[in-house]
Amino acid sequence: MRRYAFLSKEAAYEALNRLRSAFLAAKDGNDVEDIIKGVLTSDERFKIGRRIQVAQMLKLGAGYEEIKEALKVGFATINFVDRNLRDYPRAYDLINKRSEKVERKYREKAYKISGGSLRVFKSRAYTEFTRKDVSR
Repeated sequence: MRRYAFLSKEAAYEALNRLRSAFLAAKDGNDVEDIIKGVLTSDERFKIGRRIQVAQMLKLGAGYEEIKEALKVGFATINFVDRNLRDYPRAYDLINKRSEKVERKYREKAYKISGGSLRVFKSRAYTEFTRKDVSR
């Protein structure tokens, strides 16, 4: 926040509240994607995604050097995420919990098994349900 030290406390809170409200307005992944694409630059989207990947690897017990090599990120990024994991563990827990829900719903709805009761080998038909279609 040093970069925005010129802002009053109220102005800073208002900006953060607008961000929170934008994400709360989303009813599904399509809305989230529209909001993300409309508000964040491609670089910002990429950086946030990479931070989540770093956090997942740290939670799995990977070392800094392993993460640096696998994801091609710097030690400063890894250290930043590691510090945030300690300071705000709930944030990444919420991300993982939501990811698990989305994957579970996707597996349930993405394919439909078809074939009559007499058919031994059932076929799976894609329903065109995507991960973005999972509602809140």
